Amino acid sequence: MCRLAVYQGPRISLHQVIYSQPHNFVQQAQKPREMVAAALNGDGFGVGWYNPEAGPEPALLTSEKPLWHDVNLPRISGKIFSETIFMHVRAASPGLPVHQANSHPFQWGNELFMHNGIISEFRKGFMRAIREQITDPFYENLQGTTDSEHVFGLYLSIRQENPAFSMPEAMTELFNRLNRLALKFGTDLVLNLAVTDGRVVCITRYTNIEKTASLYFSDSGPSFPGGFIAASEKLNSGDSSWQEFPVNRMVTLTPGESPVWQELPNPFFLNGVLTRKAKPTTLLA
Repeated sequence: MCRLAVYQGPRISLHQVIYSQPHNFVQQAQKPREMVAAALNGDGFGVGWYNPEAGPEPALLTSEKPLWHDVNLPRISGKIFSETIFMHVRAASPGLPVHQANSHPFQWGNELFMHNGIISEFRKGFMRAIREQITDPFYENLQGTTDSEHVFGLYLSIRQENPAFSMPEAMTELFNRLNRLALKFGTDLVLNLAVTDGRVVCITRYTNIEKTASLYFSDSGPSFPGGFIAASEKLNSGDSSWQEFPVNRMVTLTPGESPVWQELPNPFFLNGVLTRKAKPTTLLA
């Protein structure tokens, strides 16, 4: 129930991703075009970026305030440049508090993670089951209450348990485990995820119901020449380079290489068709 954007490519300013486009993130926070779950994304925001000259860990700025209330980010965003940028504005799921600890992106070491979507009825069994698979030190460092942070904790646990896994392999195993839990608890999964270690980026668009959260990408547009950008809503609807991100797919971005697309595991397809209906309580982002 959020809006997000992921950029990788030649160094650009944060301002170019957040504020410069016609349908920028203030617009997507105040007047999102493709959300049905909420009218606003005013429950916090966050931006993460990398400066390899300063070290491998990302810089991260998060807040529980609406993006349009922040006066400092517009002042500094034009002076900060990066090859990898994560941006997120939040609409809190019903019942979850508006708190800085719940604002995306989430960070552990060199890695950033963010999510748009939902795990339905997360606290009815699913939360306990996923926590049983989160290892230390990730479990003891859970700070917030979101399904998203728990998914990140599971992803980190998979990386720890399988150090030889590449990032796409770890993401595939993450979806295998989430699918098994969804089958057990009858859970609706809508998982537009993004993760990066500052070099490799993985982005997914996934659903196990008949609807999904919007996601688009551009890899040849004039606003981000030479770069790849994915966003919940097109940052510029007048730019014909924007395409719909395919459902149940993951793209892996590595500097100097072409994007690699792959299918995500989804046991909810029946003869190539996804017929499962969303629960009445599932609000789609």
